[in-house]
Amino acid sequence: MLQKNNIPPVSELLAEDPNRARDFVCRGGGWTLDFSHIPLTREGLSSLQRLPAACGLDGAVERLFSGAIVNPSEGQPALHMALRANDPFQGLSPEAGADLIAGRNRFLAVADRLHAGETGLTDLLHVGIGGSDLGPRLVADALDEDDSAVRVHWLSTLDGRRFERLCRQLDPATTGLVIASKSFSTEETLEQARAARDWLGADWTRRSWAATANVDRAREFGLDDDHILAFPAWTGGRFSLWSSVGVSAAAVVGSQRFRALLAGAEAADLDFHGQPDANGLAVLIGLLVHYLRRELDCSTLGIVSYEPRLALLADYLQQLFMESLGKGVDLDGKPVDGPTVPLIFGGLGTDLQHSIFQALHQGPDTHPLILVGAREADHEHPDWQRRQLAHLYAQASAFANGRSDGEPHQKLPGSRPVATLLVDRLDAGRLGWLLATLEAAVYALSVVWHINAFDQWGVEEGKRLARDFRNRLKDG
Repeated sequence: MLQKNNIPPVSELLAEDPNRARDFVCRGGGWTLDFSHIPLTREGLSSLQRLPAACGLDGAVERLFSGAIVNPSEGQPALHMALRANDPFQGLSPEAGADLIAGRNRFLAVADRLHAGETGLTDLLHVGIGGSDLGPRLVADALDEDDSAVRVHWLSTLDGRRFERLCRQLDPATTGLVIASKSFSTEETLEQARAARDWLGADWTRRSWAATANVDRAREFGLDDDHILAFPAWTGGRFSLWSSVGVSAAAVVGSQRFRALLAGAEAADLDFHGQPDANGLAVLIGLLVHYLRRELDCSTLGIVSYEPRLALLADYLQQLFMESLGKGVDLDGKPVDGPTVPLIFGGLGTDLQHSIFQALHQGPDTHPLILVGAREADHEHPDWQRRQLAHLYAQASAFANGRSDGEPHQKLPGSRPVATLLVDRLDAGRLGWLLATLEAAVYALSVVWHINAFDQWGVEEGKRLARDFRNRLKDG
């Protein structure tokens, strides 16, 4: 890989440039990205930094925030940033902005009642898939302080055994239901929602809510308007965490922490809007992914968390990146001029060290990594946090520098692209900032590649075919 591109080994780049560790760093929102261990020369970095201007990123970002149609295949804007804005959002009318804030206050009031135990519920079934599951579940897992009156059980794929197990374990009289579906037509969601409705009993509507953009279908399902938490149709599924789809996560963490999450995300939006260039973390991450994919021809990207509260980050980013950027034609309907999204994989760092890291260190293929961690512990085992960080730094060093001594089977080639992304202390605001920044990175990358980041026609075709095969199976 490096030989093909005439790039010196990372160990050589580090040794010959004493300022590299200082200069190949970018900070924002409490996070620090160190990309000094990616095989990238200063000349290569300068070339990358010229891309945003060459691609017209300034204008593209302005179109995004102004509410222009940036999803032409569906004729929609992408205003998910408005879902977390406290101040009037430029892309919306004052009336629409006021409606958004009223809707936010409404679903957070429901969440607070659940969190405080005012509903009498002890458990909550959250039925949703894709963006109606991954984002809320990540936030609940990352920010849960075990202070909620309800336990949330996440139901995504059709898993009959798990559903039956929950029905045996839970009391229907003290269990609530959240149905999260933008269209209110998603097969996996509606099948489980019907089963949950039957199990909850005749008074199921009193303790059930729908988070949806299709109010009519929620009504047809049997829900009253008081229990329908609507959000705008322009909300992309993979961005729906910020809408009423986040009600179950907010029930776990409480509205105060959820509002802090939103505030952190809004701060990231302001940063991206005000600085859509390579000096900002969002654009830089997008450019580095571009470099790894198109210049180094790496077809994968690992997101490895050494902060256990971010165990689900890779799952979340898998959808965000691959559904947004996995496109084969550009905005003009022509074949793309190069490879697009890498396959995103990952999980918890020390777990993966005992499973896939052997192949990453010594296998013939190159798999770039971003190692994510928090410097400070938020628990009573600070030594455990230090051990996590020690592993993170050790792996970054081993991937970059390799090992040249010992027997052939002990040697590591090194120069495996690796970056670290660290925060001093993980909290709701910094998590919100990170997630919104990664959304912005995806959009910036879509501008560079001239593709639509907001549709997913490959997903839709799979759904269509599944309906045909389901009918065939039903007919025998």
